Amino acid sequence: MSGTSHPDSTGDPSPMADNVPTDRGAVGRRGSKFHRSGSCVQAVQETMKEKQARYKESREARKKLLTSGHKYIFEILADRLSLELQAVEEFVLDAPSLAPFDDFFAKGGSKTIAFVYQETEVPGIECGRTFPGTAKGAIIMRLFLANLSETCLTGLCPFFVRTKIDVPVNIKNIHEEIYFSMLDAAEGLLKGTRNLLSKIMMPAVCATENWGALNQSKHGEKDKQNFKDTITRYIHFLDACIEGTVQLKTASNIEFARLVSFEDVKAAAADVDMVHQLEEALMMWYKQIEQVLTESDQMRKEADASGPLTELEHWKRMSAKFNSIIEHIKGPECKAVVNVLNINRSKTLKLWRELDARITDCANEAKDNVKFLYTLEKVCQPLYNCDPVTMAKSIQNLINAIRMIHSVSQYYNTSERMTSLFIKVTNQMVTACRAYITDNGTSGIWEQDTQDIIKKIQVIDDGIKNMKSSQLNMLSEF
Repeated sequence: MSGTSHPDSTGDPSPMADNVPTDRGAVGRRGSKFHRSGSCVQAVQETMKEKQARYKESREARKKLLTSGHKYIFEILADRLSLELQAVEEFVLDAPSLAPFDDFFAKGGSKTIAFVYQETEVPGIECGRTFPGTAKGAIIMRLFLANLSETCLTGLCPFFVRTKIDVPVNIKNIHEEIYFSMLDAAEGLLKGTRNLLSKIMMPAVCATENWGALNQSKHGEKDKQNFKDTITRYIHFLDACIEGTVQLKTASNIEFARLVSFEDVKAAAADVDMVHQLEEALMMWYKQIEQVLTESDQMRKEADASGPLTELEHWKRMSAKFNSIIEHIKGPECKAVVNVLNINRSKTLKLWRELDARITDCANEAKDNVKFLYTLEKVCQPLYNCDPVTMAKSIQNLINAIRMIHSVSQYYNTSERMTSLFIKVTNQMVTACRAYITDNGTSGIWEQDTQDIIKKIQVIDDGIKNMKSSQLNMLSEF
């Protein structure tokens, strides 16, 4: 027993002796370091708990601010979105503030309040509640107050509108002061807007009988019709944009997920079969785009009596069509194909780059033409909405706008296009004069007093002379 050392003995040098620090200060410092580390974790945990408690407290404070007016809106949202009333309230309370409601209810406040119901990330702890069973960054269906200028809308957009802001909204008048509608953007914002206007707004406008003072005169009837025509033209424009958007075919046989990194691209460029597939995909898109360009160069078919605003609508459609192609060219799939073929030095890229330059030029032309033709929109309105007397007074403004387009526009200032534009202006003048004589088609020539007809014809004749003089002065500058 005397030869056996006790573990506490300091006399016998054990194998572990070299690993045991003999400096008591070092041991103390190490211990304090661990202590500080543990204290930091604890402090962070306490800070998170404090934040959660503060956010939860703020949420409870927001809940106490809810009024019968809020509950009225919640009930409509729950009914239209097939949600539980409690779920709607909880979603709304996720917002950091109820100020949008205050602004919407206040006298002189906002005319709209909008919500969005679509897939989005789970909100953070600042909302004041947790979402059990969901990981950070998970996607769920949520209803939230939205600033539509900052929201990419892909789902439903329920919104409320008030037409008058001279009185505050309260529980007594809320059912009379606010109106509900909803835009469905699941198939795209253009389709959603078109459907809202054509299937809800326009039928409601046409069914309206109480137009107030507009029901009291023929001029009011014309204003109502002009309003309806404006909506109809916009719906037709949206239809043309939707139909004109080019959807290039999908290369379903290519795994684009394998063409992300530079190493992936290099490997694909060395694979003969992969390069062949990518060349086929590129030529498939090439033929589609080439067909679009060929069709756009063909002679346009238009009604004989088409007015100047049809020119603006045409170039809007062209701009939408070309921009949809450019979006595809700049997209990740097309870029991946081009990158691989560029490394491989494929001969197909020469054709593709030439086509890319052509479509870019066409898109720039359409954009430029739309920009300048927009200046005609306001000065052309008298041709569509006014009698020949008012129309004649506005002719010079219209001529000045056309002169500016001819002088400044990079693409639209050809003689052919200027002549075509003047023909469309003349067409609309004839249409306006016909409507003036027949009281918008409600009275035949032989049904009216002879002197009234003579006066109308004299007014039209003076307007035509004014227009002809202005046109001749401008045409002499071409």
